[in-house]
Amino acid sequence: MIRAAPAFRTLRTRLTVLYAGLFTVGLIALSVLAQVMIERSARSSATDELATSASVHDRLWQERERSLVGAADVVARDFGFRSAVASSDTDTIVSALDSLRGRADVPFAVLVTNEGEVIGDAGALGPTIGRFVGQIAGDRRDAVVTSGASVFRIVTAPVLAPLEIGRIAFVVPLNTAEMRGLEKLSAIPLNATMLTRLPSGAWRGGGVELAADMGRSVVHVDTPAGRSFAIVRPLAAPAGQAQAALLLSYPMVRAMAPYRSIQLGLVAAGLLWLVLIVIGTGRLARGIARPIAALDAAARRLEEGERAEVDVESDDEVGRLARSFNSMSRGIKEREQRITHLAFHDGLTDLPNRVFFQESLEQAVARANRLGEQVGVLCLDLDGFKSINDTLGHPVGDDLLRAVSEKLLHVADGCMIARLGGDEFAIVVLGSDDLDRSRRLAQAIIDAFADPLDVAGHTIATGSSIGIAMYPADGTDASVLLKNADLALYRAKQDGRGGFRFFEPSLDEAARRRRQIETDLRVAIRTGQLQLNFQPIVASDGGSIRGFEALLRWPHPERGFIPPVEFIPVAEETGLIVQLGEWVLHEACRIAAGWPENIRVAVNVSPLQFRSAGFSDVVLQALARSGLSPDRLEIEITESVFLDGETGVLQILHLLRRMGVRVALDDFGTGYSSLSYLRSFPFDKIKIDRSFVTNIAEDSTAAAIVKAIVDLATALSMETTAEGVEDRSQHAKLQAQGCSTLQGYLFSRPLDIAAVTRMLSENTKACAA
Repeated sequence: MIRAAPAFRTLRTRLTVLYAGLFTVGLIALSVLAQVMIERSARSSATDELATSASVHDRLWQERERSLVGAADVVARDFGFRSAVASSDTDTIVSALDSLRGRADVPFAVLVTNEGEVIGDAGALGPTIGRFVGQIAGDRRDAVVTSGASVFRIVTAPVLAPLEIGRIAFVVPLNTAEMRGLEKLSAIPLNATMLTRLPSGAWRGGGVELAADMGRSVVHVDTPAGRSFAIVRPLAAPAGQAQAALLLSYPMVRAMAPYRSIQLGLVAAGLLWLVLIVIGTGRLARGIARPIAALDAAARRLEEGERAEVDVESDDEVGRLARSFNSMSRGIKEREQRITHLAFHDGLTDLPNRVFFQESLEQAVARANRLGEQVGVLCLDLDGFKSINDTLGHPVGDDLLRAVSEKLLHVADGCMIARLGGDEFAIVVLGSDDLDRSRRLAQAIIDAFADPLDVAGHTIATGSSIGIAMYPADGTDASVLLKNADLALYRAKQDGRGGFRFFEPSLDEAARRRRQIETDLRVAIRTGQLQLNFQPIVASDGGSIRGFEALLRWPHPERGFIPPVEFIPVAEETGLIVQLGEWVLHEACRIAAGWPENIRVAVNVSPLQFRSAGFSDVVLQALARSGLSPDRLEIEITESVFLDGETGVLQILHLLRRMGVRVALDDFGTGYSSLSYLRSFPFDKIKIDRSFVTNIAEDSTAAAIVKAIVDLATALSMETTAEGVEDRSQHAKLQAQGCSTLQGYLFSRPLDIAAVTRMLSENTKACAA
């Protein structure tokens, strides 16, 4: 687990710890450097001493060899000894060897004949010495051999009569006693250890084991005396590779002993220096931290809302900081007041904002609950504000909002007025004994906005829609009251704008149903619950089928079929209509591609989908993927697509026409300016609304309107389709007036895909007959 660095709460402590820490780091680095230098010096000294001791050992080894060889030569040249050897006089030989061993101060002396016979005591080597002596050839006189874990030095001298008839051999065990004697001859406290070679080539002996390739340089080794400097001197064997070696080691503790006083002095000096640094840094930090601590205390008081200033005692950086703090303290109190105002007021109109309104409404509800009064909540917005912003620009829209807020303050004097956002305002009416005060205020506001407003050089006609909720009848807390007033505002706008509506429980139920439909519709789109039905469009004689209109259906898995009149408005409000419309277009083209080539498919397109970016690309993709000929697709639009201007709509219509797609104007006659649209764009078809068809047989006015539409379409070379044909009298009248095609329950209800396939098959057979 990673631990966080320690936090020091005071500047004085931090400065002290910082400088002490920096010094400690420097001291450690210096100590490490000193230790490295000391160790290097000790190593150099130990190397020199070990090299000198090794040289002394070599000279002593050679001197001992000459001494033993000289003693052996005296005996070997003795005539009596040579005669005893020649005559195999064992007693004389043994006696001479004993005398020689005493004079040479060696533990063992033997005679090895040319036949390999050993005369005398060879100690642990026994008869095997004959083999070792036989391996010492040429001018060599000595060798080192091993027997088990023991090491022996053999020095020989030939017996000549005049040819060699044997050899005198001295056997010197290189044991602990011999090593101690060697150690005493060194000028430094060395440890001498005899090593033997293992089968693997490594060296072992005296609790030490070394690698085979140690070389002749000084190395670090671990010995029973501890970590040591050491040098290895291999000793010549009778033949082949050396089987024994001398290890001269110098313990590092002893090598470092001369430098111990220096190390202790460094540690003592470092500790003394650290104490002085801590004391000096503490005094310096206290002088720096005292005015800063005063600033810290003043800042804490300022944080708690107090007006705080500090005394300026100097002209240095700290003094300038103190003056800046005093100026900041004065500015903070002023800015706090402004920020508090901005936090609860709208920046554009200076009215209370949504947060302030919510708190005020909660207080009003609490007060009304104690006093048994009523509270009215009015939600209102401006009719057509978006178009004002789009046409005149946002600066004019902002000026309009300021003018509206001033008018509301005048009309609703004494009431709490807030701007909730955009063009939405809210009013709290206190102390209402009944609904009349809220009703009168709502009517007064509507009357006040009946006259145009002069804003930024523009005369702007605007109206207002208002929703009203009452405490406690429509809610017992602020959020519920505001929500219900907003639902009432929604109903007022649906009912035609320019009026007010009180909240009713049915509005909440309708809102919940709309939310549920929206949730279920998203699931339906994602899981593929939606399907298409098709209603045939027939020739006016009622015989042949000219096409089908694609109609969206929603078979809900729990609530059964939900009519389009319920879910289409919800889809338009939430923007889901674009996604729905794209699916319908693709699916209708895919299905129609399997019909006979003379049969068209008509698809209704909502204004929102039509004006969405990339609509023409969606049409092109649907045709490309399905393989449907463009002239077999008919896009039906209503004149409401022209409400936001004709320019963009006409561009899309002409693009569809260039693609070869047919365009029909749906619900003709129910708008306000259909004739101007017909002049702007030559539609392929006009669809006569069912409201004119229903009473065409009985109402001469309706018949006259239908006749005029048909004549107009004929003059403009457009087809006509009459919707909602349900009986034969309507059929006969429409046929007589020259309507091109008909659609309605008289011919068929909307059909699923299988039924459409059967109908087309039967129609083909009937036409063939």
